[in-house]
Amino acid sequence: MMKCSFIFRVWFSILAALLCTAVASAQPVGGGIDKASDGPFTGLLLVTDNLDWYDMFQRPEPPSFDAKQHFVPGEKGSLAIIFSNAEPRDGTVRVMCDISTRNPEGSRQVAADQVCYEGPFYGPNILHPALLELKFEMGNEEPAGEAGFSVTLRDAHSGRSVDLDVSFTQGSAR
Repeated sequence: MMKCSFIFRVWFSILAALLCTAVASAQPVGGGIDKASDGPFTGLLLVTDNLDWYDMFQRPEPPSFDAKQHFVPGEKGSLAIIFSNAEPRDGTVRVMCDISTRNPEGSRQVAADQVCYEGPFYGPNILHPALLELKFEMGNEEPAGEAGFSVTLRDAHSGRSVDLDVSFTQGSAR
């Protein structure tokens, strides 16, 4: 069993490195994806139209989904919050978050000092999806223009934090 656990951790470490590299190289400026680090603590934030993005982390295959930069009325999206290298205490990590959303009419806070993740520490460089899920749907009455999310992730044990921001356009097809 120990050999299987070790292989599992090595596989996830390789997966984390590959996904971080892919995300870092695919970052459009001002687009639907952001990545930031404070020491080893790293956060990734993206807007996707894959509403099952979280489930991909529960499968043996590496997760694969894309950021989306334009939503038209009727389309649904999800905010994917991912982190790695939170400091463990007694084998557990705890990550807090603040989330604000904005559209052309203004912004509002949707979560303040919320637990985004509290669970087992699986090792360094392993990507964890936040347990807080935020989904949305573009309605016909949504004002056209730039929209987005701002998220602050805080490692509750180390005190490290990262500020992340993603934007996308909403409204009729361009």
